[in-house]
Amino acid sequence: MMCFRRLVVEGDSLTVIKSIKKEEEDKSVFRSITHHIYHLGLHFDEATYLFVPRAVNEAAHVLALEGQTRKVCGSWVSGVPEFVRMVAMKDRFQMVRRVFLADIGY
Repeated sequence: MMCFRRLVVEGDSLTVIKSIKKEEEDKSVFRSITHHIYHLGLHFDEATYLFVPRAVNEAAHVLALEGQTRKVCGSWVSGVPEFVRMVAMKDRFQMVRRVFLADIGY
């Protein structure tokens, strides 16, 4: 409805991300969720499904809690609340740090 052409779905469950990407029938307990996400992705020109470790994805958790608190499901198109921006910046720092440490062998 908003004319977005690309979809990026990030999740901290590798099992769920793999289930969404699979071509064959999903037999997991998450099949109704993964099936729904997969079919939503068909409405976009491009859909990408990425595993993101929970340690660097606190922003998603904060957004989920905010939605649960407000009892609404939605999106922020013209900017996000400041507390969410700060958590996202922290996540970015953690991801860069992990990549750097991996590159130098830690």
